[in-house]
Amino acid sequence: MSLNRRQFVASTAATAAVASLSNTAWTASSGDPDVIVIGAGLSGLEAAVTLEESGLKVRVLEGRKRVGGRVYTLFDLPGHPEVGGNSIANAYGRCLAAAQKYGIEVVNVMPRLMANRAGQELFLGGEHIALKDWPTHRRNPFTADMKKLPPWAWADAMFKQHMPFRDLQNWYDEAHAQYDISIHEFLSSKGATDAMIRLGYDTNIAYGTTAYDVSLLQQAFSDHWQNVNRGAIMAFSRTGAVNAPTPGAAPAAPAASAAPASPPGMTGGSVLIGVFKGGNQRLPMAMAQRLKGDVLQGKRVVAIETSATGAKVTCSDGSVHRAKAVICSMPFSTLRNVAIDPLPPPVQNKAIQTLGYIPITQFHVLSKKPFWETDGLSPSMWTDGPLGLVLAQKFGKTDTEVTSLTVWCRGLNGLYIDRFNVEDAKRMIIAEFERLRPASKGLLSVGAVHSWTTDPFSAGDWAIFHPGQVRELRAAIAQPHQRLFFCGEHTSIGSRGMEGAFESAERVSLEVLGAI
Repeated sequence: MSLNRRQFVASTAATAAVASLSNTAWTASSGDPDVIVIGAGLSGLEAAVTLEESGLKVRVLEGRKRVGGRVYTLFDLPGHPEVGGNSIANAYGRCLAAAQKYGIEVVNVMPRLMANRAGQELFLGGEHIALKDWPTHRRNPFTADMKKLPPWAWADAMFKQHMPFRDLQNWYDEAHAQYDISIHEFLSSKGATDAMIRLGYDTNIAYGTTAYDVSLLQQAFSDHWQNVNRGAIMAFSRTGAVNAPTPGAAPAAPAASAAPASPPGMTGGSVLIGVFKGGNQRLPMAMAQRLKGDVLQGKRVVAIETSATGAKVTCSDGSVHRAKAVICSMPFSTLRNVAIDPLPPPVQNKAIQTLGYIPITQFHVLSKKPFWETDGLSPSMWTDGPLGLVLAQKFGKTDTEVTSLTVWCRGLNGLYIDRFNVEDAKRMIIAEFERLRPASKGLLSVGAVHSWTTDPFSAGDWAIFHPGQVRELRAAIAQPHQRLFFCGEHTSIGSRGMEGAFESAERVSLEVLGAI
């Protein structure tokens, strides 16, 4: 059976109408499902809902004791800070449609971001450097006009000026294979020194661990998605921090033409930077509640057996689940620990075993008093030390109230932090705050800490392509393997993050419906 997109939409609408006649939940006792979905993140849940609406029985197996995957909200902390997916923007059409479908209100946080015009503070080697002093500072390794840029803006400027091709939407096209080289090789070829690259790219890195293990085509993918969302907010750097065009300059307001009308359920004005009211994890929770089939938590998958006619999934608790097809949304960083029989084709298996993931560890810090009002500096910081990137979370009663501080330890810094036990790491983070910001002494506590790298169900945060992997592996990543199908943000090619998860679910649903 083969369905094109138009037939799929029509079929889904018809079968959904039939399915809505009965709300009787089925459980494992009612027989094998048509499809098993591994993973209750956005991609797995969206695929499960779509297939149920198309008349199939679905069972979801989730290793964690919660749904959401890498969408994870700390509901017990002030402001409900996000550990995983943080926000959506203009081009997150599938996310916005899902929010409307499940009755989740989208709140525009643009006013809160605009309220923080002071930007962020720069700390290098433990020294606070005012941005007005940065162009002539002894620690500034950049040259010519680039000396005017803060460290977090340098790499973006280099890519914008020197990216060797403009067809970023087709970043994965074979025509661009010659650019599947390391970021370090590329930047070096444009005159960048190791000192420039270490500070301007490796520090608080957005992908991988260093510029040596990230493909230029990975950066092209990121730049494409950033361009798609260009109207979302002033300009965001690769680290998520406000990317001021010149030192000390306030963020510019977005152009009026960049702000479309608000969709139903949207509050706070036009769609610019949005979050789901009450916490982003409320969306996958609502999706899971919509399902009539089982969503079984605490089911860590250890083996998948597949054939031309069906598949079997075995969990660590000894339970066995059979279906006509299996959809796997597990990141490859954890799927590589699952026994798959028969093995996928060599190129796809190599992708499963080697695809890169960025190390990220977060600390969510609470302050008894706003110490930043005492020292007169912004609560947000960009550092080259253990704190990495510190972002003020503003989800209080006013647009300026800081409810918590999120410490982002990425790349090599994240791996370093993960060497310590949790309590020692917390003490290190507090001590570093007090060293850089003496006004914070005695005021801070760590409300939560989460390492995506040591999380057994993630083993890293978002996927990245190492040099050479786009050319060699990209096309094979999402190919069906008999009755085993793949989804997840790592398989998307047009969008990233939460939107990429939905994109992949759309594709895999078509594949499964066409196969069974």
